[in-house]
Amino acid sequence: MTAGAFAALWAGQVLGAWAGLGAALAAGLALGAFHLALAQRLRMDHIISGVAINVLGLAATTYLLQQLYNRADPPRDARIADPLPIAPFLAAAMLLPLLLHWLYTATRPGLRMLAVGESPESARMAGIDPGRVRAAGVVLSGALAAAAGACLALAVVGRFSDGMVGGRGFIALAAVICGRWRPLPTAGACLVFGFFDSLQFQLQGVAAVPAELLRSMPYLFTILAALWLRPTPPAALGRSEE
Repeated sequence: MTAGAFAALWAGQVLGAWAGLGAALAAGLALGAFHLALAQRLRMDHIISGVAINVLGLAATTYLLQQLYNRADPPRDARIADPLPIAPFLAAAMLLPLLLHWLYTATRPGLRMLAVGESPESARMAGIDPGRVRAAGVVLSGALAAAAGACLALAVVGRFSDGMVGGRGFIALAAVICGRWRPLPTAGACLVFGFFDSLQFQLQGVAAVPAELLRSMPYLFTILAALWLRPTPPAALGRSEE
C-alpha cells in the first residue's frame, strides 16, 4: 500500500492522476512478483518474505520522499494538483467482492484457485498447474494492495506523507483472516473495521478518552476479532511449490 501510494503520487505529478494509478498498479505487480519469487521459487517462508517486503517498502518510500521532495532545491510539495474522484474507488470496493465471489463459485479459474489453496497435489493430478495459479493470485493481490494505497494518495488525502498508511494494510490482512479467506465475509469484516477506524475520529474531542486510546480502537478490535473467530486457513497456505 505504501509503495502504491508513493508511486501514484510521484507519477501523478509528472503524468497526471490516472497515470499515477497505473504506476501504482505496476509497483504492486512488481512487489507481488518479488514476493512470489522469494516464497515460491527460493522457498523462503512466506511470512518472513511478506514482512521483509513491507519493511523494504516503508524504508524505500521514506528515502525517496526525502531525496525527491524534502531535499529538493527548493523543496517540492508531495501533493497531487488534480486529485481523482473517490467514487470509482468506492464502486470498485463494492463490486470487487461480488465479482470475486462469482469467480470462486461459478468459474473454472476461481474453482482452480480454491483447489490449489487446499490441495495442490490433488489439483496437479487433475491436470492443473498449481504454480501458475498461485503466481496469478499473488501478483494480482500485490496490484490490489497498491491500488488501495493509490486511493489514499490520489483521492482521500491527495498527497503522500511518511507513515500515511498507518497499518491499514495489516488490518486488511486481519479482515481476510476473519473472513476465512472468502470475498464476501472479508468485505463484511472490512466494513466493521472501517467503522471502528472512523469512530475514533468522531469521538476525538467529544469523549473524555485519551486520543492515543481512540487511535488504537481499530487495532484492538482486530485482535479481539481474530481471537474470537479463530479461523482455519487454507490447508496449503504458505507452502512452497515442490
